[in-house]
Amino acid sequence: MGKAEYIAALKEAFAELKKCGGEVVLVHHNDADGLSAAAVLGTSLARKGFRVVRIPLERVHPPINARLHDLYAGTPIVYVDLGARAAPMIAEVNRGRSLTLIVDHHLAEETHDPAVFNLSTELFGLSGEREVSAATAAWIAAQVLDGANCDLAYLGVIGAIGDSHERGGRLVGENREALEEALSRGHVEVRETDGREAYWLTKFGDPIDLKPFAKSLTILGAAGYTMGGPDVVVRALLEGPSQEFEGKLAELEVLKRDRFDLIVGRLRRGGLRKTRHIQWFSVGEGFAPMGVKMVGEFCMEIRELDFVDPDKYIAGFQDMPPQIPGLGRFEWDLVKISMRVPGYLEEKIVAGKMPGLAWLLPEAAKRVGGSIDACHDYAAASLIPRGKEEELVATMDGLVSEKVS
Repeated sequence: MGKAEYIAALKEAFAELKKCGGEVVLVHHNDADGLSAAAVLGTSLARKGFRVVRIPLERVHPPINARLHDLYAGTPIVYVDLGARAAPMIAEVNRGRSLTLIVDHHLAEETHDPAVFNLSTELFGLSGEREVSAATAAWIAAQVLDGANCDLAYLGVIGAIGDSHERGGRLVGENREALEEALSRGHVEVRETDGREAYWLTKFGDPIDLKPFAKSLTILGAAGYTMGGPDVVVRALLEGPSQEFEGKLAELEVLKRDRFDLIVGRLRRGGLRKTRHIQWFSVGEGFAPMGVKMVGEFCMEIRELDFVDPDKYIAGFQDMPPQIPGLGRFEWDLVKISMRVPGYLEEKIVAGKMPGLAWLLPEAAKRVGGSIDACHDYAAASLIPRGKEEELVATMDGLVSEKVS
């Protein structure tokens, strides 16, 4: 399996989509990669004459997806940067009503439902950890729709930087192909220092350093999830940063810094609980009104601070709000867990000496009634019932001990 097989699967899926015409619902993650992927596919579908309804989601979860498929029954639904591991659940709530395409780069579970096409690159031997971002996967898919969509390569590069695919010093694999195309069009430039590459966006005029730019996209999409942030980001990705973009970003940066500093102070005063292999905390509603992806961003920000144990997994819990933009109110009692790893532990995972989060969190979460989807070895998340936090941590602790004993 490889890229040729992936393209063949995309051709089959998009041939079915083209038969539908009319409206398409585009469901996407709300971080830099997911928003870049949404910009790719939203633009490509619109160019083909589809009316695109875009719905950003922080997490897939059976009640969320059930409502989505009920609201848009009979309308094609395209997921991007989420859904691959939840494909069986998506098929179950869809009940054959809507043609459903899942364009993703995360670990996946197959479904044999003919209405659901699971197009995760991981099913075709293309690594979503480093070789292909969701935005690059979307760019490949867009070219199946129409070769003219090759011009959207720069968005694949932005998504790859947003997901830290250059952590080895440079982009590789399909991400590299997107980079080469973007370079040839003058949309991106590369600067090399000490053997490592840095990437700059030049499509909209003066060069923009893509590393901080990608972080700003995630802040707008995640911190501003309930405040129109994802729409601001998609416009900026297609038209360039605007005063609206800069103003909203500045507002959210202040909100984020205020909330993060409060929690850091609490953790320094002993609020970080530790087991043999896990260090964890809960922010409750402390990050509101920001979206629940912010607990993962917070875990990433603290991972090298002096009060954090370098060889323990980091887990943060945040209350899941009942209101989902575009889908309404839900009656549930859930918390989101996000996990990251300190640099020292990441090296041990790369060396195969410690298990990655892509195995650890899903394996533990399903034992406490959690829902699973997009997970990487160094970043993972789940929704679990409130009150199961300590049980989940204990389960993960046991799983790690079994693996390394």
